Amino acid sequence: METLQITILDPNTNNAQHAATRLRTLLKKEDLSAFVQEVTYYLEISRQGLNGKTPVIAVNGKNFQCKNLSFELLEQFAQWLASNIND
Repeated sequence: METLQITILDPNTNNAQHAATRLRTLLKKEDLSAFVQEVTYYLEISRQGLNGKTPVIAVNGKNFQCKNLSFELLEQFAQWLASNIND
């Protein structure tokens, strides 16, 4: 299986960093290989047409808009990814 490329886009640096760390841990528990990075730079978020639409989790270029980056949401997202990637 190839490594997933995951980007967390959120202008709030603290939220993005904490979410990336949590998601890395959760994905390891699901036995998924992923490169997780954060984008907090307003200009880059704007270039991608996501002003006012963050937080967003992008997986291999596909965007998933989120209400928040809570632990529960990230846990559900990791489980959902594992079930959809391994199918």
